Amino acid sequence: MQLILTGLGEVDSVSKLLEVRNLKTHFETEEGTVKAVNGVTFDIHRGQTLGVVGESGCGKSVTAQSILRIEGARGKIVEGDILFYPDPKGGDPVNIAKLDSDGQEIRAIRGKEISIIFQEPMTSFCPVYTIGNQIMESIILHQKAEALQARERAVETLRLVGIPKPEERIDEYPHRLSGGLRQRAMIAMALSCHPQLLIADEPTTALDVTIQAQILELMRELQREMGMAIMLITHSLGVIAEMAQRVIVMYLGRIVEDAEVNELFDNPKHPYTRALMYCVPRLGSGIERLQPILGSVPDPYNIPTGCSFYPRCPEFIEGLCDVEAPTPVKISENHSVSCFLYGKGGAADGSGHTD
Repeated sequence: MQLILTGLGEVDSVSKLLEVRNLKTHFETEEGTVKAVNGVTFDIHRGQTLGVVGESGCGKSVTAQSILRIEGARGKIVEGDILFYPDPKGGDPVNIAKLDSDGQEIRAIRGKEISIIFQEPMTSFCPVYTIGNQIMESIILHQKAEALQARERAVETLRLVGIPKPEERIDEYPHRLSGGLRQRAMIAMALSCHPQLLIADEPTTALDVTIQAQILELMRELQREMGMAIMLITHSLGVIAEMAQRVIVMYLGRIVEDAEVNELFDNPKHPYTRALMYCVPRLGSGIERLQPILGSVPDPYNIPTGCSFYPRCPEFIEGLCDVEAPTPVKISENHSVSCFLYGKGGAADGSGHTD
């Protein structure tokens, strides 16, 4: 079995766990069609962490929801495939995109094989049930356990994520827990059935930096122990640098750059990726001002023609970027970018600068 070395040490086989191919998820509203995810392609390998970064409204969370088929009543996967490989020894994949979102097949995967940590645990937990009831429900459903056995497993899971006195905390209601404990309880619920893939959608939102560091360290430890893959959605490039082995950068429903984490930070290519990095404060930079990204993410009902980033891009090529949509260009074996600076209309040497 082939192994790779990452910041987390050796991880499991690099065989694919999930393949997303040309995924398009649209929402039909009274105002028009929102193309929240508009042709996304990426892989997630066993035991690895894939980072997904971008501004709010770029399609990160909808991509995650599409994988679990919880895109909502108005959301619909209109094109593409989500191929899930449940058996590490091989076998045919399950095309999640073709399953009934309320059917038994996806229910057997959702919560058991693929779990999610939602962005805000206070609104994700049901307020009228204890955290123990909500964790036990998943265990009873997926592992066919009796109530007493499910409670014992829930207590062990709460202990695993570092909640003190889990025998007592299991009977607490969500509003009686601090933000950090609620987030740990949410992680416990997501891990209760030992999933192969954990989707973490902004798992440290609204937490102070000390609790954030504890949650990230907890996720790293649990990944080592359980060998699961993680899809980590975040706005923070610092979190990406600390946690991920591979990164995709999203903008308005598309992937604009895909690279290994070290390659991305050492050699960012897309103007949007570089703009995100210029917004991050650096130690030792003195009084150097941060460089904000000009403008804002466009109205989803009125996406610009051509490259959707061109109205905010300082390097856009008039007559090209505002007319045609770029396709991915391979910079190296593990690095691709969707930008005309590296293909049609760009520099021949691939430097990313035109004359």
